[in-house]
Amino acid sequence: MSGGNKYSAKRTTCRTGHAYASKREARRCDELHLLLRAGEIERLEVEPQFWFEINGTVLKHDNGRRVGYKADFAYTDRREALRVVEDTKGMAARDWPLRKALFRALFPDLLLREV
Repeated sequence: MSGGNKYSAKRTTCRTGHAYASKREARRCDELHLLLRAGEIERLEVEPQFWFEINGTVLKHDNGRRVGYKADFAYTDRREALRVVEDTKGMAARDWPLRKALFRALFPDLLLREV
């Protein structure tokens, strides 16, 4: 197996210089920056990290690493007045359904969108 992406995605840089694992993510970043300039969204974050914690206990893998989720983007949608977390999905990873369910349960004030 070569050192490429397992889903044949091509590493791409968006117009603002961020490097992404796929053309789709880079294209979405360009779109979000246009919305930011137009004033439709604000507080755009690239690859925000969310750590999973239940009843004050940080979830950890057997090797001690924290369990979490790194989204592609997060921003505030001014039209809907809510914080949105976005993941650009081509082919979903096999653990995505579980990670998505955990995220939605642990962060109910955030809207998770798959683009």
